[in-house]
Amino acid sequence: MDDVDTSAFAELRDKNEIIAKYLEQLNQLKELAANRGRINETEFNNYLVRHYFHNNNIINYIFDKNTSRILLKTVIDRKKKIINFIFVLLTLFIVFSYKHEVSTVVLRNIQSLIYPGMRVWRKVTVPIIANYPSLTELYDESCLLTNPYFQVENLNCDPCADVANVLDLTNIDHVAVNYPYIFKTQKELVDISRLQVLYDQNRAIFTKDAYKIQSTHPDIRNLDDLFRQFVNASQHVESHSVWRCNRMAPARLLRSVFPRPARLPATGVSLERYLIVDTPQALPYRIPDAECANVFVIQGSGSRTFLLRPTQECRHRCRTLSVRLPANYGLIYNWWYWKPISLPEQYAKAPSVSYIGSYC
Repeated sequence: MDDVDTSAFAELRDKNEIIAKYLEQLNQLKELAANRGRINETEFNNYLVRHYFHNNNIINYIFDKNTSRILLKTVIDRKKKIINFIFVLLTLFIVFSYKHEVSTVVLRNIQSLIYPGMRVWRKVTVPIIANYPSLTELYDESCLLTNPYFQVENLNCDPCADVANVLDLTNIDHVAVNYPYIFKTQKELVDISRLQVLYDQNRAIFTKDAYKIQSTHPDIRNLDDLFRQFVNASQHVESHSVWRCNRMAPARLLRSVFPRPARLPATGVSLERYLIVDTPQALPYRIPDAECANVFVIQGSGSRTFLLRPTQECRHRCRTLSVRLPANYGLIYNWWYWKPISLPEQYAKAPSVSYIGSYC
């Protein structure tokens, strides 16, 4: 092994260069030992291991105390990460395995903190609401984002399976059925002019709590635009406008012109209301889903044809129905089974006003 240059380390100062040179010399020694047949690879490796264990000078030179501490800290940190990861996995496993017991314990311990936390949250949000008053509209929303692909698994479609048409049950009181039917509301006509009178008399309330409107007409964005287009204009541009109300004060005012039908239950009526104003030949549209499953549609003026299509869950068993809803008539259906579409009347001349609510 005289061919190996062992004096080359004296010229090196960088530790990485020393390590690289040391490995190079080891490989040369290994090749010389194999070529001359004095020692095989296994014996050479065993000798090298014994050399490291019995002679620590080279290792101590290459890895000083500071580097050893860094290596030891790295190993300990990795062990801690592995232990923490295993602990998190065990915690998640226990929580999902005993989720009912865990939720019971959590709810039992936070009951006393709910109302104090709500008071603190209210005090924190007061300055935000004062600077951005439009955020108060979100307070009354039961759901800010709906899932259009929601379906009910294993829905019982028996209530709509044998329904062949929409019956007129005006002369039958206190009927309790799941299939859709119509009835006469026996009230005065509610047209655009009457709605405008109600709005002018209570402008402050409507402006504060129910002023915005969604419309297919680009110039209709609020109640003033709506009445300007329908009452003062000589000709109407075909449009479909939805006025949604979910606050107590304007809902109470709407109830004065659209009283609750006597056949509805005394309790369980939802606060949410929809008032839909359509031109005579407004394009078809789907009736919005209400808060409660049982929906009633009262035709204040004009007339529309309602196409009741079965929901996706019951389409294989139930059939599509249609019914004409003239003024002063109401329609009741359950949106678990039916998704109505409002269609224009062929010979309609007057605008349509539809009032929509729901009850549970």
